[in-house]
Amino acid sequence: MIIPRPRSSALRDGSVAVHPGLVRLAPHDPALGEEGYRVEAGPPGVLLTAGGPAGRFYGLRTLEQFGPAVPYGTIEDRPRYGWRGVLLDVARHFMPKEFVLRLIDLIAAHKLNVLHLHLTDDQGWRLEIKRYPRLTEVGAAGGGFYTREDVAEIVAHAAERFVTVVPEIEMPGHAQAAIAAYPRLGNHPDRRLGVWDGWGISEHVFNLEESTLAFCRDVLDEVIELFPGEFVHVGGEECPHAEWAADPRALRRIGELGLSGPEAARGWFVGRMAEHLAARGRRLVSWDDPAQPPPPGTTAMVWLEERAGPGRDDVVLTPHTRTYLDYRPSPEDPGGLPAPAPVLPLAEVYGFAPDPGVRGVQCQLWTEYMPAPERVEYMAFPRLCAFAEVAWGTAGDYGEFLARLGPHLDRLRAQGVNAGPLIP
Repeated sequence: MIIPRPRSSALRDGSVAVHPGLVRLAPHDPALGEEGYRVEAGPPGVLLTAGGPAGRFYGLRTLEQFGPAVPYGTIEDRPRYGWRGVLLDVARHFMPKEFVLRLIDLIAAHKLNVLHLHLTDDQGWRLEIKRYPRLTEVGAAGGGFYTREDVAEIVAHAAERFVTVVPEIEMPGHAQAAIAAYPRLGNHPDRRLGVWDGWGISEHVFNLEESTLAFCRDVLDEVIELFPGEFVHVGGEECPHAEWAADPRALRRIGELGLSGPEAARGWFVGRMAEHLAARGRRLVSWDDPAQPPPPGTTAMVWLEERAGPGRDDVVLTPHTRTYLDYRPSPEDPGGLPAPAPVLPLAEVYGFAPDPGVRGVQCQLWTEYMPAPERVEYMAFPRLCAFAEVAWGTAGDYGEFLARLGPHLDRLRAQGVNAGPLIP
């Protein structure tokens, strides 16, 4: 069966053939929840009742899992987490639009509902911004980027499959590609930087001038036009403050703002973007920084810890120890990564037990060492299958999961997916 399996079922002896004439669609039942559904199979045929359009979509996927016949009985199913996401890093290595569309299909087949596109970083800027054409002229030179038309196609394709696309525009750190395009955004406007050709964390960050904040607001306004979802991610993490500490302009600005020092400027910057997005009916998402709590009304992605922490529910759990699928799948299979890279076995992904009550969970496909779609698929599968069961809330017996996983991987490979080996 395709993963994730239904959360609860009561099956009886016998089965009913599945074809369009024998599947009846009942009116929506809001009591099931927007993404929930109920399948009732018996001699008269199959009755599918859903809480909303998304639930009907997932119910039909479940019927597809059974193949030509559904056992008699009732299945009632709904996800545990509202945000069930996959991050695809297209900044470090650009991924063609066709692969993004394919990944959306795979996400939807596994009943995941968010594609988080990491669109900008030190190594590339991958989104067309009409007001600032040099962002892609310089920031995507030799790589690639998504036009407005590309984005419209991606967003529409995702919406048809009940997947929301969440864009990420990094600020105020991880910004060297933008500074290479427009040096006035940096702390040394007379210095000409290139798009960074290394990995890690660049020391070059946005300056704190009002004109730079205006640039960021302009960019976010175009992003809002392209991506209709509620959430916009601004990164916000791993922002060195050495340039601010050494720049008289930045220090003067920090004093004018009444900040405690350069280390507080990152949180102030993110807070201004949160206010801007809130005024436009959107919600800011940022990577969690334990040293500075996120601005009120925003969503934090917790990646350094496996728990949200006391009193925190507006959180998407993204712990690197459980969800970074760019880590090696096993010591025996480096997956194309350097040998010292961390290892994240399949069992560790399946064993992730997220806090109840958080907004959701998400797995990550960072692409420093994944230059092509084939490598991304190899690293994603089968571990994304395990994550899907965690996100839906049905992860349980690991041995039973492995028994289902083998045939499922065969089906994925038959569809052309470059899935990696099954290494328990």
